[in-house]
Amino acid sequence: MCWLGILAALCAFPIVYFDRSWLLQAAGVSAEQAQQQWLFPHFSLGLFGIVVLLSIGLVFLRHLQRFVRAVRGGHLFAHGHALRLRRMAWLMLAMELLSIAIGLHASWMGPAFAWMEVGGGMSITGLIAVLMLFVMARVFEAGAAMREDLDGVV
Repeated sequence: MCWLGILAALCAFPIVYFDRSWLLQAAGVSAEQAQQQWLFPHFSLGLFGIVVLLSIGLVFLRHLQRFVRAVRGGHLFAHGHALRLRRMAWLMLAMELLSIAIGLHASWMGPAFAWMEVGGGMSITGLIAVLMLFVMARVFEAGAAMREDLDGVV
């Protein structure tokens, strides 16, 4: 689904670039006002932020898929799992911060660009998920160390 969002955002840029009437109509401003407010560069910046956010989401989902596949393989506690969980936590934190930045940018642009807020604002659920991923990475790291100790004893 992220691919469709990325594709839609990437298709919107050339459409608006060559026919800015849609953008002017959505913002409810004249061409002179849009030029003074730098409407098109701000719109492009918002679209770029959305594409980056969705791309980070794709990378996160890819890490999640690999994690589930590796855990299903039978070795629960491995250092690779802890590393992957830590990367997922950093990706989730980046998505949360970028979402906040996009939300602030969209609200600054005005009510006509409220659609640009892809979950904009601070999400307590997202921040808790980031903390849980960091904690789970630490648990898996400790579990991997304990497993290595156990393998060394036997």
